[in-house]
Amino acid sequence: MSAAEEVGIVLVSHSRILAAATEQLIRQVTGPRARIACAAGVGTDHGELGTDATAIMEAIESLDSSVGTLVLMDMGSAVLSAETACSLLPDDICARVVLCAAPFVEGAIAAAVAASAGAPLERVKAEAETALEGKREQVGGVPDGPSVRTDSELVADATLDVQLRDPNGLHMRPAARVVALLRGFDARVSVIVSGDRPRQAVADSMTALVALGTRGGDTVRLAASGPEAGQAVAALYELLSEPVEVEPRRQQSIPRAGAGLPASPGIAIGRPERLLRSVPKVPEHHIDDPEREWSRLYRAVDEVQVELGRMARERAGGDIMLAQLALLRDPELLGRAERAIREQHLNGALAWQRAIDEVVAIYAGFEEPYLRARARDVSDVGDRVLRVMLGDGPVQFASGSPSILLVDDLAPSEAAALDRRRVLGVIDRAGGPTSHASIVLRAAGIPAVVGASDFDLDVSMEKVALDGGTGEIWCDPEEAMLAPLRRREAARRDEVSTVDRVSVVKLKDGKKVELWANVASRGDAQAAVEAGAYGIGLLRTEMLYLDRDIPPSEDEQVEALAEIVEPMKEQPVIVRALDAGADKMLPFMHLAPEQNPYLGVRGLRALLNAPDVFETQLRAFLRLGYQLDLRIMLPMVTEVAELCAAREVLERAHRNLVERAVDHLWPVPLGIMIEVPAVALMTETFAGPADFFSIGTNDLTQYALAAERNNGELGGFNDSAHPAVLQLCRMVADGASKTNRPVSVCGEAAGDPVVAGLLVGLGINRLSMTPPALAAVRAGLSGLSGMAARSAAASALEMTGAQQARAALRRLA
Repeated sequence: MSAAEEVGIVLVSHSRILAAATEQLIRQVTGPRARIACAAGVGTDHGELGTDATAIMEAIESLDSSVGTLVLMDMGSAVLSAETACSLLPDDICARVVLCAAPFVEGAIAAAVAASAGAPLERVKAEAETALEGKREQVGGVPDGPSVRTDSELVADATLDVQLRDPNGLHMRPAARVVALLRGFDARVSVIVSGDRPRQAVADSMTALVALGTRGGDTVRLAASGPEAGQAVAALYELLSEPVEVEPRRQQSIPRAGAGLPASPGIAIGRPERLLRSVPKVPEHHIDDPEREWSRLYRAVDEVQVELGRMARERAGGDIMLAQLALLRDPELLGRAERAIREQHLNGALAWQRAIDEVVAIYAGFEEPYLRARARDVSDVGDRVLRVMLGDGPVQFASGSPSILLVDDLAPSEAAALDRRRVLGVIDRAGGPTSHASIVLRAAGIPAVVGASDFDLDVSMEKVALDGGTGEIWCDPEEAMLAPLRRREAARRDEVSTVDRVSVVKLKDGKKVELWANVASRGDAQAAVEAGAYGIGLLRTEMLYLDRDIPPSEDEQVEALAEIVEPMKEQPVIVRALDAGADKMLPFMHLAPEQNPYLGVRGLRALLNAPDVFETQLRAFLRLGYQLDLRIMLPMVTEVAELCAAREVLERAHRNLVERAVDHLWPVPLGIMIEVPAVALMTETFAGPADFFSIGTNDLTQYALAAERNNGELGGFNDSAHPAVLQLCRMVADGASKTNRPVSVCGEAAGDPVVAGLLVGLGINRLSMTPPALAAVRAGLSGLSGMAARSAAASALEMTGAQQARAALRRLA
């Protein structure tokens, strides 16, 4: 059943705030799939209390489908308004509308879960009306009769007993996950609780599951009938027995000053020091010469791009700086500022600040937390440009003796500028573990705690300690109290030195898996060395181009790339040719605006349209590789003819260097990124002109599932564990094996311990990831056997979704 065929839910409330909060709560439980419309409040901005029959009618019409719409109302006149709205609707639509007397919040959640699971309208209404049963069970007032729906006539084809790992048992969120999971199976499942008060519930009802009143540690029986009973029970077993993260145990022997979220592992103890920022005061005057003002702003943007480009080449977390460089080139951002200057005659700084504020508001409005966090990147680059324009001083970091940095919302570029010899650790009152600043801190190996909103940055103290692995913070701990912390850090370092630096993991049955690193800067390469990477599996080169109006020369590229790979010059290096296009629109590539640039001229397509840029880069690669174990990789290949054309350009680059008597590597292995499903389907045909393959799961996933990976509403599709993506990876691995070509994975999937295990099971023994991911993947693989990985992969390929595929590995690990 498609989303459009699911029952729609209209929330009618006197309060717009209440309705919006209820919708937000529903989406936290069901995800973005639920079809919900709010008709709440009155007035021009719906800020006044009341209900509007016309708004209710329009909400119902917006959700109307053949399966119907359920309307929930909070109280009193909301019912009258809903009835009036129905009388205004066409007869055919009105016939598909049901008004429900269920409790507003509980009923809405229960109804949304049932609707998302594909239940018919009457069933959705019934689930809403029984939504209070779980609460009545706990606090009293249970009406006569059973509190849960039972399925006593079920004849089980498959059963399993499972101990609930969630400390709160089958509460709302895990119950909703059970309902969503079982939607993918042709089976009828019941959950049975034995003991002093035996009871059971059909597992397609969140209300019934919650009303079972289970607790963590309870053992329940899963019983299923139907064609896919065994698969359904197995998948549900994995879901319910999956470990649930709880707040880590605190070491009571050390008084804590507070806690935040773990962002970068490690213990740090030292003198605290504030991060000093100077906030530029933006003038508000208008100007008479828009052209001059626009040029002034553009020069400031260029200056910041040069600085970020340098940081991308030198600092850990180079990928993050590349993203900020791309943001500064964003035509939407620049266009807003230019229009404000030319049309409103605002001064450049004010125009830029308003453009930044508008784009920040766009990101902050996304539901997806990852996209909301990108608002900090926008404000970061905006502040840097303002400082250049207004002549303000730079941000000041810890200086002198090593210290722990105290900050309120660390920006990504600020994190990249930190010197870990002087900054022992970071305590950030804002931010989150997935923020770009946190990613940079992990890449740099700087312990950090974020989200420490209760921590007083102005507190007077001589010493502070933090554990970036647990989120704990201590103020002025006595020396005797620090002994447990130092032992904890020593144990962590011992583990890193003995386990985490192994570059080839041996599975339990002897199978070997090589762990490589993706890098974009010298800092990344240094982090890869320290993390024990086998080699550089993906050296991105975009950082050499993104801050420029003209491409870098051959000599510039050789010098910059040599600086980046210096820490790993003894290891093999795979360097990728410029991946222009899509979100990297470089002016000198002359790429025309496209309606869908991700499906347009990008990667190798763009390079072949700019042969001078392409050949210059290939000459730089050949020179770089003269004393290295270097291989060249091409991005976004679609057809064999493209690869053959690229080989011709490579031959020209070689002949040019021979004519100039310049030392260079020859011959050189030339491989391709497999990001397009068509290439995965035809891998064997590429084995002639390609010397090796590397699967780019980021693009392969978005193309296979038709879901652009930066679209927050489609976040659920951005999972490379999806059986369709795994099937494509299996085809590549099979094709590579038949043609004796090495194959690796260098997308984000390789850095996901669960997906990495599935990829190994598909026959891939080279994985390349960001340096911070190496330890977790290494630990995950070391507990596997090759047979278990193969069994899990075979099972995952038969599943219907990514979560079930992930469960296949957890079950067999």
